[in-house]
Amino acid sequence: MEREVIDKRVEGIKQIVLDYVELKDCFLKPPEVKLVLASQSTEEKSIRTRDVVVTTAVQCYAPGVAQLKERADEKSEFIAENTLAAGHHTTRMHSYFTWQIVGATRSIVHDVFHASPFYNSEQQSQRYVEAKQGNYLIPAILSESQKSFYEEAASFSNEKYFELLEKLTPEVEKRMRMMYPGSGWKVKTTAERLNSKTRKICQEIARYVLPIGQLTTFYHTLSELQLLRLFRASQMRHFSGEARFIIGSMVLEAANYDATLWKELELPLGKQTEQPVTELFIKRNKKEFDHLLDENVSLLLNPAGVDKNTLATAAKNISGASLESLLDPSVNRLLADVYETGMMDPLTSSLRQMSLTFATKLSHTADSQRQRQRRTPGATPSIEALYDGTPDYITPLVINENPDLKAFYDQVMTKIFANVENAVKEGIPKEYALLLLPNALSVRLVESGDLFDWLHRWKQRLCFLAQEEICFISVEQVEQIGKLLPESENMLLAPCGIRKLTGVKPRCPEGERWCGQPVFNWQIEKYKEHRLI
Repeated sequence: MEREVIDKRVEGIKQIVLDYVELKDCFLKPPEVKLVLASQSTEEKSIRTRDVVVTTAVQCYAPGVAQLKERADEKSEFIAENTLAAGHHTTRMHSYFTWQIVGATRSIVHDVFHASPFYNSEQQSQRYVEAKQGNYLIPAILSESQKSFYEEAASFSNEKYFELLEKLTPEVEKRMRMMYPGSGWKVKTTAERLNSKTRKICQEIARYVLPIGQLTTFYHTLSELQLLRLFRASQMRHFSGEARFIIGSMVLEAANYDATLWKELELPLGKQTEQPVTELFIKRNKKEFDHLLDENVSLLLNPAGVDKNTLATAAKNISGASLESLLDPSVNRLLADVYETGMMDPLTSSLRQMSLTFATKLSHTADSQRQRQRRTPGATPSIEALYDGTPDYITPLVINENPDLKAFYDQVMTKIFANVENAVKEGIPKEYALLLLPNALSVRLVESGDLFDWLHRWKQRLCFLAQEEICFISVEQVEQIGKLLPESENMLLAPCGIRKLTGVKPRCPEGERWCGQPVFNWQIEKYKEHRLI
C-alpha cells in the first residue's frame, strides 16, 4: 500500500479517535480509562505491536526461527498492510492490553464490552458491593428541567434500593436459618460470616430496582485484534456516545504507549442501514417469544439435536470408548476437574459434537451474569429493542413469595417505568432516558453452544451460590436435556454432586462459602424445591 495512502488513513483514524474522546463533554463525570498492562518482549525492550505482527507472519514461511525483533523496513510494512487488508489476522492475537475503566454504566458494559466471547473482564459486583447513592451516569447535554427530572428519577431508584434492602432483611434472615444448620449460628465466627452473607443476599435482590445507568468499575483485557474490531464496529447503531468515548480513550491510551497501533487500525464501518425497531414490533415479538416459552424460562429449541448416537459414535471412535465412559463422572473423572482439562482429552472433547440452542428469558442483571459464560453466547437485542413503553420486569424468588415485598416491589417498578416514559416525553434523548430502566428489565434472547461448554456453564450455575435466576434457568435446561439423554443424568449436577460421584474431596469446592445444603445427595428434580435464597 502506498505510504501516502497509509498516512492519510492514519490521520483520518486519529481524528475519529479524538472526536470520540471529545464526547467526554456529554457527561458531567465521564468514565475514566487507563491502560495498566500491555504485552512486552522479555528479550527486546523496543519490540512494538507491529513488530510482533510481522515477525509472527514471517514465521509461517521462515525455514528456521523468525526472531522477534524490530521490523520497520519496507518489506515488513508490506507484510503488515497486506495481512491486515486480506483478513489474515491471527498475527494480531499475540499482543494484549488491559485497561482500568472507572465510572462506566452497566448498560454499556452489557451491550458492548461483554457482548463478544473474546475478552476478559473482572467487574465490581452489585451482589457483593453495596450500591452508592447518586452513583449513576448524568448527561451534561440536558436542559435544567430535563436534568432535574433525570436526577430525580435516578435518585428514586437509588432510594428504593436502600428501602428494599431493609425490607428484605427479616425475610432473608428467616430463609438463611432454614438453609444453614442451626449449630453454625451458635459459633461466633460462623454466625458473623452468615450474617454478612445475609446482607449480601439482600444486596443481590435489592439491585433489581437500580437503574442500568448505575456506574461500575472493571478491568478489561483485549487482544490487539479485538481492539481493532471494537474500533471498526464503533459506528454501529447500538454503540452509544458513552461506548464511543470509552473506545476512543482505550485506543488513544494504547496508541500513546505503542504508536505502531495507529497503522493497525482501520476506519470504522459506516453506519449500517437498519429498519427502526417500533414499539409495535417489540410488543408482538415479546408476545410470540413468551408464547413459545409457555411456562418455561428457558426452552430447548433443537431437541432433535440431542442425539445419543452422535455422542456414542464420537466416543467409540476414541479407542472404542463407551457412552458411559464419556458421560458418567464415576468413570470419566475429568468431568469434575475445576480446570476443565477435559478440553484436552480426546474422549471428553466428544461432547463438542452436540450443539444446543435455548430461548431464554431473564433480567438484565442476570443476563450480565450469563454473559460470563462466553462459550454459550446469546443473540441479545439492544436495550432500545427491549423497551416498548410498558413495564416488563423479572421478580426475584424471595420477593415473589412474600406478598408484602411483592406489593412494594411492583409499586416501585410501576413508578420506575413511568419515569422512563416521562423522561422520553420530557425530550431527554432515548439513549439516556433508557438508562433509567431497572436491572429487573426483561431480556429475551437465543443462546447456543456445544455440550462441553454448556456442561461447564451448568457446573458453575447449578451451584446454590450462583445467581438465583441463572441457577433456576440451568435447572430447567438440564431437566430438558436429561429427558432426552438419560445417560447424562449423573453429569448434569452441581459441582458437589459430580465430585461426590468421582470421589473428589472436599465435595464442595467453595470452602467456607458453601450453601449450607447437602446438594451433593440430590438429583436435579430436588434443586428448585430446596433453593430458598
